[in-house]
Amino acid sequence: MNLKTLKIFIEGYGCTLNTADTNIINNSIKKFKNFIIVNNLDDADIVVINTCVVRLETEHKMISRINYIKSLNKYIVIAGCMPKALKKKAEKINPDILIMPKEAHLIGDIIYNYFKNNIGNENNADNKIEDSMKCGELPHNQASSGGNHNDIDNKLTQLRPNNLIMPLPIAEGCTGKCTYCIVKIARGRLASYNPDKIINKAKEFVDNGVKQMLITSQDTACYGFDKNTTLPTLLNEICQIKGDFNIRIGMMHAKNVPMIIDELIECYKDDKITKFFHLPIQSGDDDVLRAMKREYTVDEYMDIAMEFKRKIKDLNFNTDVIVGFPTETEDNFNNTIELLKKLKPDAIHGAKYTQRKGTEADRLKQVDTKIRKERMKILDKLRKEFSLENHEKYVGKIMPCLIVGENEGITHNCKTVKFENCEDVKIGEFRKIKIKEALTFGLFGEIHIN
Repeated sequence: MNLKTLKIFIEGYGCTLNTADTNIINNSIKKFKNFIIVNNLDDADIVVINTCVVRLETEHKMISRINYIKSLNKYIVIAGCMPKALKKKAEKINPDILIMPKEAHLIGDIIYNYFKNNIGNENNADNKIEDSMKCGELPHNQASSGGNHNDIDNKLTQLRPNNLIMPLPIAEGCTGKCTYCIVKIARGRLASYNPDKIINKAKEFVDNGVKQMLITSQDTACYGFDKNTTLPTLLNEICQIKGDFNIRIGMMHAKNVPMIIDELIECYKDDKITKFFHLPIQSGDDDVLRAMKREYTVDEYMDIAMEFKRKIKDLNFNTDVIVGFPTETEDNFNNTIELLKKLKPDAIHGAKYTQRKGTEADRLKQVDTKIRKERMKILDKLRKEFSLENHEKYVGKIMPCLIVGENEGITHNCKTVKFENCEDVKIGEFRKIKIKEALTFGLFGEIHIN
């Protein structure tokens, strides 16, 4: 192997924001003529794994995968949330390079400099990463062409449209203090991207055939709080872009929505904004919310949710629930269930609480695993009931849809819909579909001919 022909295989895991980072990593590597990106692990000299560690099970999956790759005698680069949130564990695995989330756009430079210094050097060829190269740090005498590590706007320059649906990151980090969250450790405090850079990237997407943009960050509601602007201001600008496309807004923290709610609801009335609203509750009990440091009450959450439900037609309302948080009693859990029965969300993203090293909740007395599993079963049953019940109200309706695959579309409120075979349909176009049947996790219909 030599530096002229390094073959690199890239794997990405995790949330929509991490998907964007995987795209950025890919393009940062592509700009080097010495590197060839391959589609098969067996063909690779180097493997880059963009990790997610949001839950303990995910962490175990990442470590298992990394160890398997190491067993193949591949050079390995660990990127994503693990190197920052679980630095000691990542270092113990002894990878060749660690890359922090805010360095995704510099990965090509970092890999190049590392292997330029190691390959072909008889003294270093078999050595692992030197101290000066750990965690993505470049040697002082080898400046990266990727720019300042702290200038996160440079990350957007490496994001390239390559699909019909594309994530569009708007910020790194958040303003939250959640006691269970390891992502806060990985991504840090809020750092919003420059709005002009975001808008220019959105224009680039539209010009290159992107039909749906997934506005993403840890908390989209707090966008711009550090730059004297707001999410609604950004959305209004993006909606002014000419073209046939729509926008799905990602997860929002309920503590921040009240500061922008009136303007945000007005944004949702624009045809280019999909009627999809993701507002995690996490618990329907005020005592648990305080222990989680969510910084809102159940009543405050309900005010936001009901305001959106009243004012936005066909709203696809999604929430998240953590089952078995350390302080959650049976009564606390029952309060969550009662709240969900009032809300009847279209989708409930439920998860059993898992301890995350370095978080406050990790130090609390844990709820028995068996109890967590039992509560999760109750939540899952409710989730299926509400999903089907919400879908039934669309039967007989004609819904605008983006065609995303063979006999498959996404409605104007982000519902998946399968439809009867129709030759006069092209992927990437917007068509109307008449809904004929409600399914538990989707809809079925036929192309509506005017």
